[in-house]
Amino acid sequence: MTLAPTRPRRPRWPWIVGVVLVVIVVAVAITLTVAMHPSASPSPSKTPTATATASPSAGVAPTGCLGGSNRDNTMLLAAQKTAPHTTNGAVEFAAAVVRWTLRHPTATADEADAVAPQIIASDASPDFKDLGAAVTQNQNPSGGAVADGTDFYVSTAPGVYYVDSAAPDKVTVSIGAGYVIGGAVNPQLRTSTTYVLEWEDGGWRVQSGSLAHTTEDLFKIGTPFTGGC
Repeated sequence: MTLAPTRPRRPRWPWIVGVVLVVIVVAVAITLTVAMHPSASPSPSKTPTATATASPSAGVAPTGCLGGSNRDNTMLLAAQKTAPHTTNGAVEFAAAVVRWTLRHPTATADEADAVAPQIIASDASPDFKDLGAAVTQNQNPSGGAVADGTDFYVSTAPGVYYVDSAAPDKVTVSIGAGYVIGGAVNPQLRTSTTYVLEWEDGGWRVQSGSLAHTTEDLFKIGTPFTGGC
């Protein structure tokens, strides 16, 4: 697993800063297996092709708010429990993981350790599973987009999703969200994260994460959530 988020930069779009965040909260090895360390340079732009995408399954379109508006373990596990065994269900769970992960104050080490066995796939790397160590080492999961010590979270209300690939038990999905600082959605700061999710033991779990798209590209190709929180 490799993950290499980029430092914030100002792209061609005036309303989006190319902030690409990592996946789950684990700042462990070199490029982040489950973490959020910025890399030395922005990730290169990618032009997705139509063949890389699978259409979301029929049913209720992803709201980006499954599990409720909180950003705690209860929300995350509720989203996992209620996310159906469909592509749209995988999208909803991925959005919940983004909301749980990208915030300050972050989850405590105990909270992260409590939820890790339930949300991380059994075939994920050992480092990826060590969420408690990650939150201890990395208290600013924004990768520098927000100043250290500043309270923030991300919202899917201005967010988008893009299904990179889909099979019955394995879905790769990219989630874009907006930063909320001081109670207001920042008009410029956005995030982009891609997850590989696997259906295991009756629920979606995170197998790995990456930065498959620049933030700008994701917001061009992504589908807006129908609700968001």
